[in-house]
Amino acid sequence: MTLATHSVDTALELATAITPRLAELADPIDRGETSPHVAYQLIRESGLLAAMVPRDRGGLGLDFADYTRVLAELAAANGAIALGFNMHNVAIGSLFEADVDALGATGVAFRDWVIGQVVDGRKMFASAASEPTTGARLRGIATAYQRDGDAYVLDGHKSFVSLSGVADYYVVTARAHDDDSDVEVSHFVVSADDPGVSFSAEWAGTALRGTSTAQMFLEHTRIGVDRLFLGVEGMSLFKAVRDPHWMAAGYLGAYLGLAEAIVDFAAQRLGADERRRDQPADVQRLGAMTVALHATRALTMTAARGVVDRRSDQETNATVYAAKHHLSETAQSLAAQSVALVGSAAMAADGPMQRLLREVQFCSIMPAKPADCLDYVGRAQLGANMFDVSNHGW
Repeated sequence: MTLATHSVDTALELATAITPRLAELADPIDRGETSPHVAYQLIRESGLLAAMVPRDRGGLGLDFADYTRVLAELAAANGAIALGFNMHNVAIGSLFEADVDALGATGVAFRDWVIGQVVDGRKMFASAASEPTTGARLRGIATAYQRDGDAYVLDGHKSFVSLSGVADYYVVTARAHDDDSDVEVSHFVVSADDPGVSFSAEWAGTALRGTSTAQMFLEHTRIGVDRLFLGVEGMSLFKAVRDPHWMAAGYLGAYLGLAEAIVDFAAQRLGADERRRDQPADVQRLGAMTVALHATRALTMTAARGVVDRRSDQETNATVYAAKHHLSETAQSLAAQSVALVGSAAMAADGPMQRLLREVQFCSIMPAKPADCLDYVGRAQLGANMFDVSNHGW
C-alpha cells in the first residue's frame, strides 16, 4: 500500500485498511464470543497507536481535528474498539500539544520516554480516573500517593477503567495523601505489571464489551519518580479546566462514527425496499435524519478545529461542551428514528442496529454528562470565568 503524503490521509488509509476486519469483529465481541484483544492487536500493528506522536519522532502527527476524523472512521466500523483506542490517546494526547520548549528537562525526558514506548515498543496506554464515589470528577478523588525516597507509592481503587488487561500502561489520577485540598491532583504512569496492581472481572454492561472495562486496584504500588506525568505535581485539574477537550470530548469522533453508521443502516435498508424507497414520507424522514447528522458533524468538527486553532480559549471550550451535548442527544435520537423507519427488522438479533442502539446510549453517561455540558455553556454565556476551578462541578 502506498501511503498518502498528508498526515490525516495517511492515518485514514491505515484506518481503512483495518475497518473491514473491525466491522466483522463488532458483533462477536459484543456477544462475548471473541476477545477484544484480537481487535486491539489490529490497532497495534496498524501504526495508529502513534497517531498523535509528531511525524519527526516516527508518528503520524495528527492534530485534534484530524484525530477526530480518524476516530469517526474507526467507530463507523466498530464503536467499542474506537472508544477503547481513544482511551489510549486521552492518556497521552496532551503531551503532543504542549510546547516542547516550555516542558523543561524533566518534562521532555518523560515525553521522550512515552514516544519510545509507543513508537518503538507499540505499547498501549489507558486512562484510569473514575472512582466509585466521584465518577470521572477529578475533585475529591480518594486514590492517594506519597513520596518515598526515589519513588512514589500509590493506593486506591479505580472503578471504570477501559482497556483493563489490554493496555500496557495506565495513567492514574491521585492526590497527595497528606493534602486535604480537592483541587491539587496529579497523574502517574503505572504499568500493568507493577507490584500491587490488579483488576476485577470485566464489567458486565449491556454494551461496549469491546472497551474491556473493569475495576483497577492499587495496593502499595511503588513506581519510580520518573513516572510522574511530565514531572509536575498537583496541576492535573487546572490543566483539565484550561484544556478540557480530551477529558470531556476526546471520544466525540467515536460517537460521530456511530451516528454515521446508524444513518447508513437506515439508508441501506430503505434503499433495498422497492416498495418504500419511492415513498415521499419515508424518503423525507431519511432526509431529516441526514440533515441532523450533517448538523452534529459540523458542530463536532468546528469544536475539534477550534481546539487546534484556539486551544485554551473559553469560547473554544464552550463549543467543545456544546458539541458533546448536541452529539449525544442527536446520536440517540437518530438511533430511535432509524428503528422507527426500518421497523422490526432493525432489531433483529443478528443485525447491527440492536448493538448500535445500545452503544449510543453511553454518550450521555460518559463525561461530561448532559447537565455538566449545559451548566458549562450556560455559565460561559453569562460571562463566568471558566478558567476558575470553583466554577466547575466535575
